[in-house]
Amino acid sequence: MILKVQLSYDRNQEIALQKAHQQWRNNIFKNILMTELITPQQFDAAGEFVQSQELYEHVRISPDPQQHIEWLHKDMELGFDELILHNVNREQKQFIDFLVRKSFPLWFKNQDVHSNMCDRPSYRTFIFR
Repeated sequence: MILKVQLSYDRNQEIALQKAHQQWRNNIFKNILMTELITPQQFDAAGEFVQSQELYEHVRISPDPQQHIEWLHKDMELGFDELILHNVNREQKQFIDFLVRKSFPLWFKNQDVHSNMCDRPSYRTFIFR
């Protein structure tokens, strides 16, 4: 089983939340609304009504690497074979340097880590197997 994890990491909780809200508020709507929105302008307009606190239901937001690691370990305990991590904010270099290169290797010693760059520079995933 594969799980795609939306997360927002920054060195400060409020900034991690703010950046998640800025980039991801248009991606948390229920299906009934998603089927009615057609243009990017409609998504942006609907996103204006999303409060930043609502992101906590959809995105794992934390400045604490240990918290992210605990969430990922729980996912693995549930039986997921592969975790695809998507940092929803645009601070990819910080995410990669601190979490992926410095923190995760200490906790995921037996896991393979693969990086996949999509055509959008703000979208990078890391796959743990």
